[in-house]
Order: sequence, then structure tokens, then C-alpha cells
Amino acid sequence: MEGSRERVQKAFAHEAPDRTPLMEIFQLFQPIYWDVCGRNFVTDAAMHWDAKSDGVSWEELVEAEAQARFTINKFFEVDICHLYSNSGRHFSRPTKTGPKEWESKGAKYVFDEKTKRVVLANPGAAQSHTQRRQGEEATRRELEAWDGTVPKFDRDRLAVYRRVRELAEADGIDWVYMWEGCSTGTGAAFYPPWLLMWIILEPGLFRRWLDKKKAEGFAGMEAGFEADFDIFAIGGDVSSDNGPFISPAHYREFILPNMQEQVARIHEAGKLAVYTSDGNHWAIKDDFFFSTNIDGYKEVDKAAGMTFERLIAEGIAEKVCIIGNMDARHTMCLGSTEDAKRETRECLDFGRRTPGGHILHLSHSVHEDVKVENYDALVEGYREYFGLAPLPERPRSAVPAGRSDW
Repeated sequence: MEGSRERVQKAFAHEAPDRTPLMEIFQLFQPIYWDVCGRNFVTDAAMHWDAKSDGVSWEELVEAEAQARFTINKFFEVDICHLYSNSGRHFSRPTKTGPKEWESKGAKYVFDEKTKRVVLANPGAAQSHTQRRQGEEATRRELEAWDGTVPKFDRDRLAVYRRVRELAEADGIDWVYMWEGCSTGTGAAFYPPWLLMWIILEPGLFRRWLDKKKAEGFAGMEAGFEADFDIFAIGGDVSSDNGPFISPAHYREFILPNMQEQVARIHEAGKLAVYTSDGNHWAIKDDFFFSTNIDGYKEVDKAAGMTFERLIAEGIAEKVCIIGNMDARHTMCLGSTEDAKRETRECLDFGRRTPGGHILHLSHSVHEDVKVENYDALVEGYREYFGLAPLPERPRSAVPAGRSDW
């Protein structure tokens, strides 16, 4: 039997591994953690905000998060461990103002029982015209004052990764590590309206903004090389269900050169580059999939039309490793466990039809709306498909990681 590293390397090299590699993004505070890792101040959002307001230390946060990340990935026996950057030492501390209510940086937050997340009490205020104007003016002043220098990337923000790697190595686990933490400003879906207007009305200013973001992202990328991540998830959302957020011409002019430069640097370092973006990319197919020179494609948005059938028919799955394509918008949130198992089998069948490589993954992540039982069914279906033994029963009496007195 191949190990995770060999399995993933073969998938990206367009060779057939012993079985399709498995990876997942387990969003913190998702109930999927609770039976596996315990319900504590890094797996429960309300406890997390209480802990921060009560004085939990950065070191405690790092250790508890690392333990949770390690435990959930080990439990599901993934081949790729996906990680984000953790918070820095000087993180913002909220003030508790009531039962499941807090204030941070002048804004009020509440616990949302439906999503199990802490959210803005008045999200509309952040989207007001005044707030948008303030953001544009502050960014303009910042760019006018920018002299081209970029602060060094804070290595403390990779502390969780380093600790997870220590835990895995001590346990004899040789995961492949994917990092999503070196954005270069190419996620057009997140541009505020005024930034989209700059592309048309002030392209020079927009290019300066993009240069600054690229410099910051490259500083982070170099820290990622130093930390020895294997795969770099880059790009960011550039499309909606109906197509790109910016025109194909603007994508080619502004986004593509940035992506090409970043991918070239990743390859120069001997690493793999994965384009991460929701949405429908068919209008920019050639630039997005081929001209960027990417190795893999993640957040394959099946519900937006990025189906495995078409990825194969268009020749994309022959050249790019497909990291997906389980529907995290409908099947995993609204379907039954049998729906999840059926789609898992179908997805694996498609993946084994293409020479471009396939890694099983949700079309986004195990986010707040994904049913825990459906992700369990996915893994059960995956293991049945390849004749693997079932996973053990969930350790429902799991001891919480780190402090548990909140």
C-alpha cells in the first residue's frame, strides 16, 4: 500500500495511485469536531470568543488549535492536511457584553444558533455607503504613501502548522501539507465596488494596489517555502455562478500575469500550485486553466456548472489535477446520507476516468451548513469503494484539547 506522499505525488504527476487521495478543509467551529476533538474554546465559537475576552493566551490558542487540526485530519485518515495561517500573538480581544454577545473594534457580535458562528449583530452597517467610502479613501492614502517596502511575514502565524507537523511526525504520519495563506490580490469576487471601478476609471491606481498585494503575498509565500509546505493554494474566488466578476479582457490584463508570476515562483521552489476559486470559469477557461500553468484546481464548483463531465470533455481534467468535486452546496447540506454516498461513488468513477489526476474533496469545505452525517457517509462511501476497513466509532467522550473551563 502506498503512503500519502506517494499517493498525492502520483495524482499530480498524472499517474494512477493505489487509490484516490483524500483531503478536506474542516472549518473551525463546525460540529464535526465536537465528537472527535471535544467541544472546547477552539471548536466552539461562543467558547472561543469567551476565552479571548477572559484572557486565554496565544500559546494556549495555538496548542489547542493544533491539537484539533491534527486530531480531525488523523481521524478521517486524509492524505493532504490543509491549513490556514493562525492568528498572531497580538490578536484582538473582544469584550463580553452579555450572554453570547461581544463587542470588538467598536462593532457588536452575537452567536448565531443556526450556523454556530459568531457574527456581526448588524451586518448591514459594514456595507453602508459611508463605510465603503471610508475604505476607498483610506486605501487611496495608503497607496499614495507606499514606498514599495513590505513588512516581513510574521512567522508566528505558522505556529499551528509547525505544531501539527510535530504531532504527525511523532505519530508516524507523513501527510502532504497544503497552505492557503499567501493571497496576492487576485480574488476579484472580494473586491469592494470602488475597487472594481478603479479597474475601469483608474487602472494605474488599481495596478499599484495589485502590486502592493502581490508584494505582501510573495513575502508570505517565501515564508511558506521556508516552512516546507508542499502545495500552495492560491488565486481566490474570481467568478460567480454566472461567470467572472471582471471581464475576460481585464482578467487577462490584470489577474493572469499575477497568477503566472506566482505559479512560476512556486514551481521554481519545487512546490505545487493549486488555483482555488468558486464559480463558473468557462468564459476564461483557457487563461484560468492553461495559461496560468497551475498544477491543480480546488473548490471545483459543481453547482456553478464546473461539472466533472465537462472538465473531462473540455480537456481540462487531462492536464490539471481535479481536487473535488463533491457538491458542498446541495448534496452535502440538503441531501441524505445515501445521496452523499452515491455522489461519492460517482465522483470517484469520474476521477478514475481521467489521466490528469483526482483528489476527493468537497466543492468548498466542511462549512457550517454541511451535515456531519453526510460527511461521515462520504468517507464511508470512499472507504467502501477502495475496500478499506470502516473508521472507528466517533470518540464521543473525547477529552477537550487545552483549557476547557469556558
